[in-house]
Amino acid sequence: MNEFLLGVQAGVQLPVLLALAAGSILGLVVGVLPGIGPGVAISILLPLTYGMSPLAGITLLLGIYCGAFYGGAVTSILIRTPGEASSIMTMFDGYPMARRGESERALSLAFSSAFLGGIASVIVLIFAAAPLAGLTSRFGAAEYASASILALICVARAYEGRFFAAAMMVGLGLFIASMGIDPTSNDQRYTFGMTALLSGLPLAPLVIGLFGIAQAAILIGSPVVNVSGDAVSGAGIGVRHMLEPFRYRATLSKSIGIGVGIGILPAVGAALSTTLAYFEARRASADPASFGKGNPEGIVAAEAANNSNSGGAMLTVLTLGIPGDAITAMIMGVFIVHGVVPGPALFTEQPQLANGILFSMLLINVFTLGVLLFATRYLAMLTRVNPRILGMAILMLCLVGSYSVGNSMAGIWVALGAGLLGWLCAHAGIPVVPLVLGVILGDMLETTIRQALSISEGSPMIFLNRPVAAGILGFSALMLFWPLLMRIFRRLKALNAP
Repeated sequence: MNEFLLGVQAGVQLPVLLALAAGSILGLVVGVLPGIGPGVAISILLPLTYGMSPLAGITLLLGIYCGAFYGGAVTSILIRTPGEASSIMTMFDGYPMARRGESERALSLAFSSAFLGGIASVIVLIFAAAPLAGLTSRFGAAEYASASILALICVARAYEGRFFAAAMMVGLGLFIASMGIDPTSNDQRYTFGMTALLSGLPLAPLVIGLFGIAQAAILIGSPVVNVSGDAVSGAGIGVRHMLEPFRYRATLSKSIGIGVGIGILPAVGAALSTTLAYFEARRASADPASFGKGNPEGIVAAEAANNSNSGGAMLTVLTLGIPGDAITAMIMGVFIVHGVVPGPALFTEQPQLANGILFSMLLINVFTLGVLLFATRYLAMLTRVNPRILGMAILMLCLVGSYSVGNSMAGIWVALGAGLLGWLCAHAGIPVVPLVLGVILGDMLETTIRQALSISEGSPMIFLNRPVAAGILGFSALMLFWPLLMRIFRRLKALNAP
């Protein structure tokens, strides 16, 4: 508690509170605007955080991250257009309720369930992070290398049906991470004689291009959708509906558990947690046929799982230094720029920062709900924004942000190249999130493998002689070959069938 109180003291500093307010409001806005999402906003603002204190910069990005979960429900319910991929399940029952004239009730259910999920996940994070950090502090180089391999396999496995495309992007990310000067031999690797690449491909312009510029190009080419005034006029929050999620206690608790658990898995994301929670609620319901036709329990399940995902995703960042998704990978960039190493040592070396992040996540949920109580109707008006104008504004901000990273045109060229790649991947159905996570984890993977082999004098048996490392690698192999094993099992079962 003493260390958490240090975090409270750090979290109530004026720069941190201002960053919290700005990030939360911006997160709500980008969540409401269809087609943008927190990844675009965070990629644009990432260079800005480099001039802030670590806690203020991380709090700004966390505000966008968490606020977007709340905002995504607005368009899903009112105009049947999910602001976020994770808000699709909310649309199934939220939009029918809005069609029945129950927009206020549907929005109140969504925001209240999201708030309960967000608060519960942060409480879990507060109580689990420090003990888990104490456990992972015993990890050596072999264990960290094995955990990185597991994370990369989880990244590829998260995209069922696109596994080979995702694996290819992971490999591309690892290749980009290897560019620059080799820290051991001081040799130049893949710099092609360009001095701008001696320190590697800069992370911020790369992320800005993949998420910001690519999405701006998509918005510029998208058609204008007319939103009726009736959908916006029904937006609001009814305080009497805010307590309704407690009528579905079993669904609420199970959905929060699913959200936190899925959030811990690298690169799986909130979309899977909301899907699993929604179908689990429908399975356990006495009236499953009503789901998809305006059942309030469907909104409770989807939104509670959606917002509780953030706590689980941050758990792996703070205790292992491994990002749970693309957003937390960008947040890790703030740590790296300020020379802070996320992981178990964070709670012993900088408890003020670690606990300040936990306290800020609590405040973000409280502040966001407070804003929604008064501003939901005004936020709903943003659904009328012309996407082409929005795309042009995002493109301009991306170019300014890319230049500001190093005050040179090199950042702009990197962002434009990454933007072209992101745009092509979007049209080809190839995920770019694995590439970002490959870049982030590439340095850790290379460094820890070298350290482990140095300790064992070049013998790879160190990864099998250490029980934890061997266990992680065994689980990695099981996850990698699980679809093949299931196919063999089904074939054998079919052959033995009478």
